[in-house]
Amino acid sequence: MVSPLNLVLVSLTILLTLWVTHLINKINEAYKRLSSLNTKLLRYSIIDPLTELYNYRYFLRVLHSTLERAKRYGEKFSVIKIDIELFKSINAIYGVFSGDDILRDFSGFLKSVVRTSDVLARLEDDEFGIIMSQAGKKEAVALGERIKETLLFRQFGRDKGKVNLRLSIGVVSFPEDGLSEIELLSLLDRCMEYSKDTGGKVGTSEVLGERGGRAVDFDSITRIKDKISLIHTSLDKTAIESIFAFANAIKAKDLYTSEHTERTVKIASAIGEMFNFPPRRMEIIEYASRLHDLGKVGVPESVLLKPGRLSREEFEQIKKHPIIGVEILRPIHELSLIIPSILYHHEWFNGKGYPYGMARKDIPLEARIIAVADCFQALISERPYRKAYSLEEAINLIVSESEVHFDPEVVDVFCNVIEKLKEPLNLL
Repeated sequence: MVSPLNLVLVSLTILLTLWVTHLINKINEAYKRLSSLNTKLLRYSIIDPLTELYNYRYFLRVLHSTLERAKRYGEKFSVIKIDIELFKSINAIYGVFSGDDILRDFSGFLKSVVRTSDVLARLEDDEFGIIMSQAGKKEAVALGERIKETLLFRQFGRDKGKVNLRLSIGVVSFPEDGLSEIELLSLLDRCMEYSKDTGGKVGTSEVLGERGGRAVDFDSITRIKDKISLIHTSLDKTAIESIFAFANAIKAKDLYTSEHTERTVKIASAIGEMFNFPPRRMEIIEYASRLHDLGKVGVPESVLLKPGRLSREEFEQIKKHPIIGVEILRPIHELSLIIPSILYHHEWFNGKGYPYGMARKDIPLEARIIAVADCFQALISERPYRKAYSLEEAINLIVSESEVHFDPEVVDVFCNVIEKLKEPLNLL
């Protein structure tokens, strides 16, 4: 017969065993959760959450290890850097959510074209990097060219936010382009800048005339002159032909717009001269003021040519023309510098303008100048719904809107130059 004490001991042993088993299970569950959390933390430390690509930190880590391995075993490898041109304007036009859709779509495209052994990373907002182990420059340049060619026939994003993209691409290779990470990355940036300056041609050390991150030994003054010449001639014949094509399209829709544009260009340019703009900046303000109403080609003629005042809905359509104009110009690399002036020329100094409600010095100076010239020319022009203002009335209205609609500094300069322009512009 079992004694009561033994029964108690057996019961306690069973309870203790159950408790220990339960405790072990809890510990195992906690360990699994901790292990899963550690895995997620490790993933988040090396993965860009938006695109699901590796991040810049991991890119540098792999570059270091790939370089060390290549030195040890005499291997070759290449690095590609890709920049989406004018991506900020895409965000401004379509919004950041559409911009995120475009980045995710573009990242998926890159995943589909690289090798499984390649490391693909998002370096910054609109920059991507590819490390191609055991690949020479020929293979890397071929991949860059293939990416660019595919983009000619593909759009990125969703629904109305779908856009064509233009890329700048730089390529460097080990060992011919450098023996350290600093040399390779420094040269890679210069190769990509070359790509931007030349309208998207894949940049390499060969086209730069460089090796190992160092310039070939030839006259530095000649190099500087060549670079200045390249910048000055970026608005080339193709861009100029495009400008006249756009101007003709506007003229065909609205004769007023065409005539209005010519005076606006002259007034804006005169103000720019008073601000002592250098030649390159004068070129920007001239082209921007000539194309500031380009987006009106996307406004229905029933609204554009309406003889009476516009309804609220119709005015909302008119307010879209800066964005429409920028979207037309965005793919033209040579015209990228004039885009901010066109996009913001209807912003008010007090922040109550459109399309984005920017204020004061956040609005580019060129846009603030075009705003004054544009409004003045509109005031002195005959319109179907009102008579033209006299020269004195128009100037007084411009002055009255100083610090509200217009930058007071620009208004002051305008008042000085308009007296000199009376006769050339037939305003007497």
